[in-house]
Amino acid sequence: MIPDSPLIREASTFMAQREKEPRHVRHVTLWSVFLFRKLESLHQLQSAELELLVAGSLLHDVGWSTATEERPHHKESARIIREHPWRKLSKSKREFVALLARYHRKSIPSPTHRRYQNLPKDQKKILHLLAGILRVADAIDRSHQQSLHPSDLMIQPATCLILAEGKDNGDAEFGIGRKGDLFHKTFGRLPLLRAIS
Repeated sequence: MIPDSPLIREASTFMAQREKEPRHVRHVTLWSVFLFRKLESLHQLQSAELELLVAGSLLHDVGWSTATEERPHHKESARIIREHPWRKLSKSKREFVALLARYHRKSIPSPTHRRYQNLPKDQKKILHLLAGILRVADAIDRSHQQSLHPSDLMIQPATCLILAEGKDNGDAEFGIGRKGDLFHKTFGRLPLLRAIS
């Protein structure tokens, strides 16, 4: 269940205005919330961080509306989030959500990225945790078919086993293999998926 707040309602309205595949982003958001809650014992974050994760999840793909080969959609998503006239998001939190969308695919945060460099150290740690979750959530719906639904998560010493109801044709497993890097680095556990039909 996606939580509710004035910020989340504003992000949801903004998403609906720009998003070509709202079912996909809502499904990714559901997965992000599920993973956040199941991983609370590891990340120890609060509802304020969950709210930012939800906003970033809802908006991670808005950049498709203006993406080009030179400006891929994850970077365009970040730009669009930065430029939006937010009423419920401060300037610093706006930048955080923009970076969360920016890092939902391709490269993970790097000291060579100027905007990432400008984040306070404690915010960098939170960004790693939340972006790691978002990357896995997005990978689970790599097919954009919403064919896998949250069931359970088992935290083990070296892995996090994600149990999903439905069938995976290999897209989700492949996606997690490609995008689970930040999750693995941050949580110290390799994300694995098991589909149970």
